[in-house]
Formats: sequence, structure tokens, C-alpha cells
Amino acid sequence: MELLHYFNHRFNQRNLSEKKELPFITLSRETGCGAIKLARALVKELRSRGQSWRYVDKEILNASARKLKIDKSKIKYVFNAESKTHADEILGAFSNQYYKSDTVVRKAIKEVVVHMAGEGNVILVGRGGASITSELKNGVHIRLVAPYSWRVDSLKARRYGSDDKIRSYILDTDRKRKKLLDSFSIDNNETQFDIVVNCARFSEKQIRDLILKILEQRNFL
Repeated sequence: MELLHYFNHRFNQRNLSEKKELPFITLSRETGCGAIKLARALVKELRSRGQSWRYVDKEILNASARKLKIDKSKIKYVFNAESKTHADEILGAFSNQYYKSDTVVRKAIKEVVVHMAGEGNVILVGRGGASITSELKNGVHIRLVAPYSWRVDSLKARRYGSDDKIRSYILDTDRKRKKLLDSFSIDNNETQFDIVVNCARFSEKQIRDLILKILEQRNFL
């Protein structure tokens, strides 16, 4: 029995060590670069190749709220790049039994993102994904950028409103996203990305195929 137990233990250890870690993708973008649409196109193509992939966006917020057992509205401020004041922290701690500190909320979000990435075959859209998962080895980190005028036209084509409304939306959203990235990153710069793609120079299909090629080159497909 001792010998059988030993061999079973060694076999299980070998299986664990040989288990292939599945890849994941993070899509970071400037406002108007259409990351969700690209994520859908990638998932569709990967599934057509017999691979089980998905993309997540707002699901990160929902999963983090469930983990903390609070309503998602209580932690949405993090994704809006806002911080609680010291007074908010004190008042909240005394007045609400479900209160979660800013540190606890951000830690939960990080854990959710890392867990999703660790499951593999997932595209993490925004939410500081590249910064949070920068130490994981199986990630492909993509940054989508484009000239300001191109992004205005892109949102105009999607009927986001008047030119003034679109310009205000781009400036405000870019600011919030940068602040969110800064809040989750030790060294937030473009070296954390594998490639930075100018959406004005490539079609969605070309960007999709470029990302698929990277996955193939790194033996993730």
C-alpha cells in the first residue's frame, strides 16, 4: 500500500507539472477604439477553430461585488477612477455593517481579474487587466490607440451624440481610464503591452489576425 501510495502521488505530481496553463488576452484601449467589437470578433474566430474562449468586461465589476457580498454600485467608484476620502472611510466604517474599505475593494478586484486570467481562454477588456496581470506568463497584452480625430469619427459613426458631446466623452473617459491604470500599476507604461496598435492604420480584421498570429507564435494556439 505504501508503494502504491508513492506511485499515485508521483503520478499526480507529474500531471500537475505537465498541465498546460491556458492563455489569456488583455485589451487596453483609448476611447473610441472599439475593443468590445474586436473582442467579439476574436472570440468568434477562436470558437470557429474549436477553442472555447469568452470575453469579459462589466463581468469583472459584478464578480468583484459578489466576492465582497455587496451591491455593485458600492464599488463602481473604483472603475470611475474615484477614491474615497478619509472622512468617507471613517463614516462608512461606523455607519454600515457592509462597508468595505478602498483597500479591500481594490484587492478584491485584483483577485477577481487574476482568477479570470488564470482560468485562461479569456479576453479581459479594460478594467486595468494588463497592469493587474503583468506578472502572469501566459498573457498577451494589446493596447489600441488612434488619433483623436479618428476616435471622434468612430464614435460619431456609432451615434454617440453631437461632436461636443463626443469630445467631452473622450476626454473624460480617457482621463478615468488612465487614472484607473495608474491606481493598479506599479510601473504603468507602454512596455507592459506586447503590441500597441494604431486602429487608424489597420482594419478590425487585420488587428484580429495580428493578435491570432501572436497567439500562434507563442504556441498558445
